Amino acid sequence: MRIQLLTPEHPAQNKSGNGSPVGRDVEALARAYMDHGHEVRISVPLYHAPDLENWNVVAKVRASFLRLEEAQILGGNAIWPHVRLVQHPILERSHPYLDEGGFDHNDNALRFALFCAAALIDCAAEDWIPDVIHAHEWQSGLAILYAKNHLRPMLGDAQLLFSFQDAAFQGLCDASWVDDIGIGREWLNSDGLEFWGRLNLLKSGLVCSHRVTLPSQHYLHDILLDSHGYGLEGMFRSLAAKVCPINPGVDASIWGLPVEIASRPEALLEFKRNARAELVGGSEPLVVFASSFRTGKGIDHVLTLMPDLLKMDVRVGVVGGHGTEEHRHLEAVAANHPERIHLFPKDDATLLKVLKGADLLLLPVAYQPGGVLFARAMSMGTPTLAHRVGAAADQIVGYPKSGADGFLFDDLAPDTLLKHLRKALQLRANQTEWMALCSRAALRNFSWAKVAESYLALLEGGA
Repeated sequence: MRIQLLTPEHPAQNKSGNGSPVGRDVEALARAYMDHGHEVRISVPLYHAPDLENWNVVAKVRASFLRLEEAQILGGNAIWPHVRLVQHPILERSHPYLDEGGFDHNDNALRFALFCAAALIDCAAEDWIPDVIHAHEWQSGLAILYAKNHLRPMLGDAQLLFSFQDAAFQGLCDASWVDDIGIGREWLNSDGLEFWGRLNLLKSGLVCSHRVTLPSQHYLHDILLDSHGYGLEGMFRSLAAKVCPINPGVDASIWGLPVEIASRPEALLEFKRNARAELVGGSEPLVVFASSFRTGKGIDHVLTLMPDLLKMDVRVGVVGGHGTEEHRHLEAVAANHPERIHLFPKDDATLLKVLKGADLLLLPVAYQPGGVLFARAMSMGTPTLAHRVGAAADQIVGYPKSGADGFLFDDLAPDTLLKHLRKALQLRANQTEWMALCSRAALRNFSWAKVAESYLALLEGGA
């Protein structure tokens, strides 16, 4: 089967090959699809001048329904042979989505219409006709609309799958762009792409796809109950039959322990002891916070708990947040308690070391549709104490349930969080029960191979 993935972000967009979480996730999904024996092409917009030393111009394409000159398609990269970059002057910006004032580029509709149309025409021009077109996020939504309508004679009846992470990001544009992007005024209604008098590019993927996926069952439940749908709750209720939650995955080649360690609690105990000793020393439990320092991601709760944590027989690790007011406060606290508070830079290599040595990950986020930090921690044998939201609520089996591999709580009040933290640390004092729980966490399968199987099973269910 041929699968085309369209994504606004991918590691191939820059020489460092790092990329955003969205881009890395799509690349991981592509490799999982390929491991299942499928042909995969990833189409990506290029936001800066191309590096023609590592890329070749493999095609020039133009969509007749767009008021733009042709785009170049770059390919042939040895590191990313399955990736095609769409290059056009209108796409090239210092920030891909926002201007210097922090507002959406006023021509985002035309920019991403160009990306979507060019990516699809590139496939048709090479007679590489996809069986599945899997578009990610609002920037790729028009690809679903074009594949279903404008370009259907070229592409045939591909299965159209649309995935997004958070309905807060909808790609809202001025309604006058409908003529320039070739979709016509007939789409400007509430059942189409209109949203309070504006053009909504997320809706193009929602309305025109055969299937829609979002990152968690709990998030879908919230949306259907008029929470976190950002005005689209009614549309999601009308589309509920084709919307399916699929939890994101982690790179199992990085985030995972050998089975001989993960499956044997005594071996896992020794592994964790050594990792903690190398990281911070001491024998006290190491409680870690590693989420973003943005509003709603939990750092405020950690700071509120700090006086209580300093009274407990624990060490606290904090990853990231450098340059923020909250981190400066933590630096002052750590200066007075250097053996108790440990601050780490934010990068994947450091996070891997921290989660190996940690005893418990704190995840007191107020709202998070997806997120895989808990899965990374569990893969290292580190259970998570998480607010019951998003993918964490879907996947963690909360203590004291049978087969528990973590902890969930429903109320973000400081007293409640502290109570659940103390209960988790009390369980840790029971070494046998605690290490059995950690072993169950380490043996969970959060791999992208499993995620790919979920997508393929969804597609096999029919359009």
